Amino acid sequence: MATSSLATIWVLYGLAVMIMVIRLLLGRLCKQKFDVGDRLTVAAIVFSIARIAFTHVLVIWGTNNISDEYRDTHDFSKLDIYHREMGSKFTLVARSLYILLLWTQKFVLLEFYKKLVKDMPWAKPTLTCYLVTFIITFCLSIIFTFVECHPFSLYWVVIPDPGKCTEAIIQLFVVGILNMSTDLLLIALPIPILLQVHLSITKKVQLGFLFCVGFVIVIITAVRIPRTLKNPGSETFRITWTTGEFLAATFVANAPTLTLDLS
Repeated sequence: MATSSLATIWVLYGLAVMIMVIRLLLGRLCKQKFDVGDRLTVAAIVFSIARIAFTHVLVIWGTNNISDEYRDTHDFSKLDIYHREMGSKFTLVARSLYILLLWTQKFVLLEFYKKLVKDMPWAKPTLTCYLVTFIITFCLSIIFTFVECHPFSLYWVVIPDPGKCTEAIIQLFVVGILNMSTDLLLIALPIPILLQVHLSITKKVQLGFLFCVGFVIVIITAVRIPRTLKNPGSETFRITWTTGEFLAATFVANAPTLTLDLS
């Protein structure tokens, strides 16, 4: 099970990194300026490599987030306890990197939209509000990653049973809701442009479809939350879904740049 899930996670990450690399290569081939969006993309590639490294180890070693049935029937060796403690600590890092990756992609897309709305009279105050909102929601997501277990060491304690805080249900809901809310904000941002720009209906529909692919992330998040609640004792299940979510976010953030020419 862990081997197949790990293979899936690697494939999903590989596809996400490939999309970002293609974006950077096409920019250089087209002799486009290396802008903020490209710098954020480079950072996202680095964060992706870091997260897959931590994820690989924690999936193999396991964590302290295990079912009651397994805990009652399994005899934990010292090595097993050590591996699960380290895997649990790596889980906190992986969750933080997951949030960092998602919000980096939001900033990449926001940077693209800045080029679209820059001549609009409402552009500066709107973009400032978006920037502040994204920073606040990012900070809240990170904070709620580390506040459920008291004392804090319960996040990695294997024996005795640390309780349900390791399932991070509050974090699941907070990050999920904030992620969906900010994605909906990004979907709404280019709508005034589509209404005002002088293009054929067909072209507007094409652009509207491109901008609305962000609904894919909203749908994935909305499906992921209840499915994770049904499998609270499987960190591997949770990571697989969040990795798929990151792949979707990467596609959404880079698709406009890869398909539209704003020069």
